[in-house]
Amino acid sequence: MSRSFESINYMLRPNKNVERKLICRSLLALRSHFPIENYRYIGFGSMWFSDFILMHRVVGISDMISIEHQRPKRVEFNRPFSCVSIKFGTASKHLEHVLDGKKSLIWLDYDGGLDSALAGDVEMAVAGLPSGSVVLVTVNAMVDQLKGRTRDGAELSPIDAFVEITDTSSARSRESELTRADFPKLVAEIVHNRLRSAVLSFKPDCSYLPIWSIQYADQAVMITVGGMVVDDADATKVFQSKVFDLASSSRENLYKIDLPVLTEKERRALDRILPFDGTIEPETLEFELTPSQIRAYQEFYLDFPSFNELAL
Repeated sequence: MSRSFESINYMLRPNKNVERKLICRSLLALRSHFPIENYRYIGFGSMWFSDFILMHRVVGISDMISIEHQRPKRVEFNRPFSCVSIKFGTASKHLEHVLDGKKSLIWLDYDGGLDSALAGDVEMAVAGLPSGSVVLVTVNAMVDQLKGRTRDGAELSPIDAFVEITDTSSARSRESELTRADFPKLVAEIVHNRLRSAVLSFKPDCSYLPIWSIQYADQAVMITVGGMVVDDADATKVFQSKVFDLASSSRENLYKIDLPVLTEKERRALDRILPFDGTIEPETLEFELTPSQIRAYQEFYLDFPSFNELAL
């Protein structure tokens, strides 16, 4: 059972930090046509509750449920607001009961790999979501997750492990994509298709409208994909909301967040140049950065987190 929350400070992951902010910005764009602030937010807060804090403070949601399966005393102690209810147990145990027909925003934010998203939670979530609801799924997208899997005491090859995880007849045709560079895109495609299939199966009057495909890495490479369950009327409202004017609302095209590691002095020097629509050449700076590092900061500087030690 994963206990990464005890070894990683989830408040101090810059790329994940930016990802959450970009998703909140998309939700604020949707709020022009959907009462997102009145939705129920369901997620896995752990003991950090970082997403819950943003959803409450930025998006305005006050009906919140966190599903937890570890360290009940620590989780209860760190519950950030009175409007957060905690359900202890697995997602499969609680999803059916917490999704009671109310429009919701559910974020299945897994530490684990692709098999986490294919274990049945997606179907259970979609079955309980009315039109206008939002569903997000985060999983590890490192191709290394295919190593070390065994059957009958023998280690499986990466392609055999992939076939076993996805349980599809077409999986073997994707063997060339089981590389470090291509696997995140493949995982995103599979999860989008799983969401689409679940909506088709459980919501025949609705469709799945993809909105997010985000790749980021603080330690492991992760992807977050998701969208909305919509009938025809709600689909029209999504496009009227201008959510797709935001670069991060990239539908099924991977949008990559890859922030450079900068000192505060370097960051302040770049901030004095920005905003700037042109290309900042590396030789114009007083310190060394690659063109890709400069472009990344230029794109995300308004959301770039700042972590400082406070001496008390």
